[in-house]
Amino acid sequence: MDNISIDRLLEIDREREITMADKQFQSWCKDMKIGVMYTDREGIQRANDMMSGWSEPTQEIEWMPEFIRRMY
Repeated sequence: MDNISIDRLLEIDREREITMADKQFQSWCKDMKIGVMYTDREGIQRANDMMSGWSEPTQEIEWMPEFIRRMY
């Protein structure tokens, strides 16, 4: 990066702008799903499943002493 001149960096930036404005390039990106965010929801679903057990705390804490049950 140190060996690249400012003029070359500006030229690269201009080339990038021209490429990004090209309708064929935009269509290619859309077809290849470039820029589409992918999220693996497995971890989120597992966390939701684990937390769903806490939605009914009254049955799960009946065995606890009274002073602890008051905290929940």
